[in-house]
Amino acid sequence: MFKEITQQTGYDVVYALDNLDEKGVISVTFRDAPLEEVLEVCLKGLPVTYVIKDKTILIKKWEQPAYDSSKVGGFAEIVDKRQNREISGTVVDQDGQALAGVSIQLKGTAIRTSTDQNGFYTLRFPEGDSVTLIFSSVGFASQEIIVDEQENLNVELVETVSNLDEVVVVGYGTQKRGDITGSIASLSADRLEGISNASLTQAIQGGIPGVSVQTTTAGAAPSESVMIRGRNSIKASNDPLVVVDGVAGSLGDVNPNDVLSVEVLKDASAAAIYGSRGSNGVILVTTKSGNSGETKLNYNGFYGMQRFANLPEMMTGEEFYQFKLEREPTSMTPSEQAVYDSGIFADWSDLVLRKGMSTNHNLSFSGGFKDTKFYISGDLLDIKGLAVNDKFKKITTRINVDTKLKNWLTIGTRTQLRYNDAGGISPILDGSQGAYTYNPLTTPLDENGNQNINPWPEYNTYSNPLMGLLADNIDESYQVVSNNYGIVDFPFARGLQYRINTGIRFGLANNATYYGRDTQRGRLVDGDASTSRGISRNIVIENIVNYNRDFGKHSVFLTGLYSFENVRNNTNSISAQGFPNDFLSWYGAQQASLIVPSYSNSETALISTMGRVNYSYDSRYLLTLTGRSDSYSGFGVKTKRGFFPSMALAWNIANEDFFKWSTIFSELKLRGSIGLNGNQAVSAYETISRLASQDVVAGSTTLPGYSPSKLGTENLGWESSRTLNIGLDFIALNNRISGDINVYKSNTFDLLLDRTISPVSAFTSITQNIGETENRGLEISLVSTNVSTPNFTWVTNGNIAFVKNKIVSLYGYMDENGNEIDDVANRWFIGQPIRVNYDYNWIGVWQLDEAAEAEARGTQPGFIKIQDVSGPDGQPDGILSPDYDRRIIGQRDPKFTWGMNNVLSYKNFRLSVFVYGMHGMTIENTLLSDAVGRTILSNTTKKNWWTPDNPTNSWYMNRLDANVQEGYTAPPYEKAGFIRLRDVSLSYDFSKNVIPNLGLGKLRVYVSGRNLHTFTKFGGLDPELTNQLDVPLQKEYTIGMNLEF
Repeated sequence: MFKEITQQTGYDVVYALDNLDEKGVISVTFRDAPLEEVLEVCLKGLPVTYVIKDKTILIKKWEQPAYDSSKVGGFAEIVDKRQNREISGTVVDQDGQALAGVSIQLKGTAIRTSTDQNGFYTLRFPEGDSVTLIFSSVGFASQEIIVDEQENLNVELVETVSNLDEVVVVGYGTQKRGDITGSIASLSADRLEGISNASLTQAIQGGIPGVSVQTTTAGAAPSESVMIRGRNSIKASNDPLVVVDGVAGSLGDVNPNDVLSVEVLKDASAAAIYGSRGSNGVILVTTKSGNSGETKLNYNGFYGMQRFANLPEMMTGEEFYQFKLEREPTSMTPSEQAVYDSGIFADWSDLVLRKGMSTNHNLSFSGGFKDTKFYISGDLLDIKGLAVNDKFKKITTRINVDTKLKNWLTIGTRTQLRYNDAGGISPILDGSQGAYTYNPLTTPLDENGNQNINPWPEYNTYSNPLMGLLADNIDESYQVVSNNYGIVDFPFARGLQYRINTGIRFGLANNATYYGRDTQRGRLVDGDASTSRGISRNIVIENIVNYNRDFGKHSVFLTGLYSFENVRNNTNSISAQGFPNDFLSWYGAQQASLIVPSYSNSETALISTMGRVNYSYDSRYLLTLTGRSDSYSGFGVKTKRGFFPSMALAWNIANEDFFKWSTIFSELKLRGSIGLNGNQAVSAYETISRLASQDVVAGSTTLPGYSPSKLGTENLGWESSRTLNIGLDFIALNNRISGDINVYKSNTFDLLLDRTISPVSAFTSITQNIGETENRGLEISLVSTNVSTPNFTWVTNGNIAFVKNKIVSLYGYMDENGNEIDDVANRWFIGQPIRVNYDYNWIGVWQLDEAAEAEARGTQPGFIKIQDVSGPDGQPDGILSPDYDRRIIGQRDPKFTWGMNNVLSYKNFRLSVFVYGMHGMTIENTLLSDAVGRTILSNTTKKNWWTPDNPTNSWYMNRLDANVQEGYTAPPYEKAGFIRLRDVSLSYDFSKNVIPNLGLGKLRVYVSGRNLHTFTKFGGLDPELTNQLDVPLQKEYTIGMNLEF
């Protein structure tokens, strides 16, 4: 036993053999247990005690000691049963689960003990005045408690959110955080528990440094874009790779209630194991598994009410009437005048929007028996969005089972079934005929409350925005995801393990829509139908060999991989018009007069090999070497294979004997990595020349024909990113403060861009690997236990990430001065961020005292004033020109993002407040547009229009072409940075003395609010939304309950 302790810890054990004869043979098993716990269990019942000093364990015969404070700091004995005073109790975590191996020490002495497997402890010490006990355990915040006369003391420890000793998923295995050399960030458990998350993306937003999540569209099933460390690619995807239980997937696949942990691989060393798909970062999602012991039944549920966070302030019917009379009096139509005279105006926003709601019910079973562990769950999510008929229902079931068939053989499965129903078409909100800007002097409904097909009789091309409510629609999908594995631990080679993963991801999508004759779209063509059936299939087979062994102070962890992945997608669709009647909807498509079928199919294959070496010497010096080779069918004949190497080094400074600040820093690790990753961002057949169908009609017969549509490139390959990362991980002040700092630089080259070519070949462009971008950034993450007492704790978890990207090169074309030429048409500029606003600059409104100057510019007071930036000689020339007077007006991606979560616990109450922000972006506020048409066909937002009596600079006058100067206009751009009060949650855990009487193991109730307030100078609907005339972002108020039986 002592030999094993020496081999695994590096500690020397000194003992006398005759003191141990009584014990005989013992058999114990430990995993990641503290050294003190191991010694306590192994020496139990023997007349010995032990002392630990430096790297030596002294086992000696027990003798009756006298309490002597002079022994503190030397070989002072651990005094237990022979003291004069005794205190006992149990130590649990925040969920009430017993904690084994917790150290309890009498402050200022070497007297200590530890909890057993049931969390129970007993400590004896000399009589005296009040003393202080220190409770500490890896992964939990230490507590110091003053003990007076009590004989029983129960303690609840608060888990620390980040700790270098916790085990994290690193891809194809796990490692202790203290042994990690790459940049890996974990999602705090506070973002997953006690908050009503409809999707995993909502939990990640603002919670991980360097991970930017933007809600681009709102609604029952909102769209969110995720980027890690900024935008690397110009045209290709910037989405990270998402791996769920070893199978590539998406964040939308996962039920948040099933998630155990989320890790993000950010630098080249961490992500290199995923090779050609790792340049945008990797998100690893691990779902829950069972634990041995009694079966637990858990219920989590919530009910939420949704309200608008913000709505555009459109003109009322009265205001629109006056606006139209002032702008173009002769354009008022008879029907508009009739509506105005009636005084009953259309409130389109009220017709298309409603109060939303959401419900979620999740039931799970977990436990284990003998050598089998299981986790089974079912989940129902039902959301009714703010837009009428916007709804989303998702049903998921999950079965996770692990079974140890032999000591050397384990098998298991991670299987999920999912059904989505997003059927129903909401009203049209945006566009010139959308509900927000629709003329309020129209009649959306007739006297019977039915939709008017043409709300504006004089303009029969204007359809009713409510038209979608009358359409038949199916939008449903089915998905099966299953990862089945087998693990062989070779008994003849300790530390050698083989694992096979077989994963399948199968999806079926079914969509159909029919517009009947009661809608304008259907009436014009006697019924309009479209149907689509799609099947997707992803098969993965992975062979993984791991070798993990310690040799004294040397630790080696080797990983080898050979994998195959096949992805196939095909879709069959039909569009049909001219139905004999509306009764059969799309089912009558075979009788339609016009039927247009369409079919598509694509298939790709990826074969990969990977090797990784992790080496550690004395937990001080760490090395990771990784190399992955990928062969992808979608690339050209000459470039199908790519190799992606990386190297990382780390130094655990705090483990050095010469480290002088060990009383401050318990962990201090310096890291550095460099490596290459790829972006597999081309479609299946991008590299080959293709033809498109171009049928011709000969008489009454349609003959098939084809024409060239794509010029192939046989040497098209991966976009590649070379990344350098330097990081520092630390834990200080007895686990009260922990965090990490990362600085990185990433260059992405061989970008997939379309180079312009001579049209003599019938093509104007060809896709090639050209161009380069650069990203630089700084990330800081910090966790602080601000207050920790028996009744009150306050923990702060914060992060901030700065990122700066720029285009280094595009096509390589040079001007006469040797400078590379920009691509002005696409708004791509050398040395500038990838996404910028490039336009004329609106600087105000021409005023009355500027009438002469305005007249010289072909304009007048009250009209828009556009900046004259420059001319051919580099100076303003009094003439607007697209070549000299357009300028870069800010970037559209944030320059830095941050998030901060404060958790305050008082007895059984727990308050969580999460705030996050994005800053540095500038976007167009399209709500300010006065694009109402020459005859004022559309409504617009209320503004402070210029008049001679109101000579404001905030907006030009209400007049046709007031937004034009010299034939040009300048959209309004605004700073779009914001701070959002994202989540506030208050929960109460019922006392452990109460819930057993109810037959419960745990009962928690909570209320929460989401998107409660946004601090921003942006005047649009919301700075995150892509479309400022779409479904508004919702505030949500939720009440929920967690039960455990």
